[in-house]
Amino acid sequence: MKLLNKQIDMISWTSSEGIVTPIRFRMEENGRLIIIKIGRILQTEKTQLCGAPMLSFRCSSIIHGTEKIYELTYNCGNQKWRLKKI
Repeated sequence: MKLLNKQIDMISWTSSEGIVTPIRFRMEENGRLIIIKIGRILQTEKTQLCGAPMLSFRCSSIIHGTEKIYELTYNCGNQKWRLKKI
């Protein structure tokens, strides 16, 4: 996997119990915006980065006709999403 650490726009769903589920995200690639729908969430992990609570999601989706596995992170403190690795 290639380390990107790129900020992305995310549509997510939060249950009444506070469980966050990513649905789809938008990112810039070669000067164009592309939308990627989350196919499957393979693993979810709670971590901390410099004291800020984080959620990490390992997911897979069909991107440009190929199934890719990637990692998304959600910073609970500043409520920002990042595409960490693809």
